[in-house]
Amino acid sequence: MKVLYVIPNFNSYVLAPPLGVLYLSSYIKKYTNANVVIVEALRDNLSDEQILNIIEKENPDLIGIHCLTAFYKQAVTLCKKIKSMQKKYKVHLGGVHPTFMPYTTLKDSEADFVVVGEGEIPIKKIIDNNLSTKGIQGVYTLNDLKNDETQADGTPVKKAETVMDLDTIPFPDWEMLPPISYPHSPHAVIARGNPIGIIMTSRGCPSRCTFCSSNNFYKGIRQRSVNNVIEEVKFQIKNLGIKELQFTDDNLTLKKDYIIELCNALLENNIKIPWSTPNGVRADKVDKEVLNLMKKSGCYLIDFGIESANNQILKNIRKGETIEQIDYSINLASETGMITQGNFIFGLPGETKETIQETINYAVNSKLDRAGFFALRLLPGSDLSKKLKNKYTLNINNSFISKPDWLPEGLTEEYILRAIQKVYWQFYFRPKRLWNLLNDIPISQVKYIIKCMINYHLFKLW
Repeated sequence: MKVLYVIPNFNSYVLAPPLGVLYLSSYIKKYTNANVVIVEALRDNLSDEQILNIIEKENPDLIGIHCLTAFYKQAVTLCKKIKSMQKKYKVHLGGVHPTFMPYTTLKDSEADFVVVGEGEIPIKKIIDNNLSTKGIQGVYTLNDLKNDETQADGTPVKKAETVMDLDTIPFPDWEMLPPISYPHSPHAVIARGNPIGIIMTSRGCPSRCTFCSSNNFYKGIRQRSVNNVIEEVKFQIKNLGIKELQFTDDNLTLKKDYIIELCNALLENNIKIPWSTPNGVRADKVDKEVLNLMKKSGCYLIDFGIESANNQILKNIRKGETIEQIDYSINLASETGMITQGNFIFGLPGETKETIQETINYAVNSKLDRAGFFALRLLPGSDLSKKLKNKYTLNINNSFISKPDWLPEGLTEEYILRAIQKVYWQFYFRPKRLWNLLNDIPISQVKYIIKCMINYHLFKLW
């Protein structure tokens, strides 16, 4: 049996290996007799027609399409094209978007089924059952569902069974998509080494931030053993030739004993390689001891999810932190010599022109070296999207860096977009910040930096 996975082509300035699909590939190969083919249309800039030609040539038994909200339109359009081919291929969609909108996704895409939740166990069962989806938890056809939340029999939609011991999942299938095959366009926009190794030490986040869907996708947190992580780090250095590590956990520093054990293990194994946390960490989950140890073990950049400088807005989104706590941790990280990065969201509940200016003032005058500013996107599966369900319509033409999906009272789309444009210029065009940034940009990344600036609408709004 042959399984073919497709990463659709879409407009993105970040080109990084798709960890979820690579984990699926390695899991399928270890626990079934199926072969796996991965079509990386984003990396290879493939058109849908080129993808269809590859499918026809490979003639797979099952096709999976990776589907996130940022490229939902491309995923469902591709799926419909595959279903219209002369041979009737069996196609499914998986990822965060179909997990929270399974009925809508099936209707839009004409797929045979969707996987709700993590894919390893359900896909193994489907292969073992000779592609039958009957009775497999978390796997739904259109006939199985009444709407996005309810099954046809009236019971709630259930997520798929999950692998509780992450050490039993083999390392991602790097043979299929080696890091060196990707251009120097890292998750964090600027990186020091190439190729870049991407590692996740955990799945899930127990925080309840209302704008994020991770806590509802994973439910709780599972962590790999530090020994397992170190073995993968060694593998990536020896076999893949990586020159930098990016830990892409939702929150690498969530458990203090774990991050201390990990940093000590990197030092004890004499692993001398720069690493960073581009997905961000919680400011209340680091202290002087942790930050100094991270720096000593190779961490050169730490990213903080800040969202807003207004404490009431932080309270509205259940951030569980104050701007004073966040600022304290940024200053501590800066004192260790790390590059500090922060991410902000404009247009959260309670946002006003005054709170936007408050956030701009904070960001510009903070000790952050880099920052990202985004308009609010209401991601399917987030508590905020559920709360505002009847007050907005998800625009599938918007990318992740795009127009806001919803507007607080008194604000306009243009005001938010101009505020983002304004803060980028004010933040980065301070002499010291700009000088340090320019010194950090390798020649190989210049074209991606320009693309990033265009995506962030730094030159024109639209």
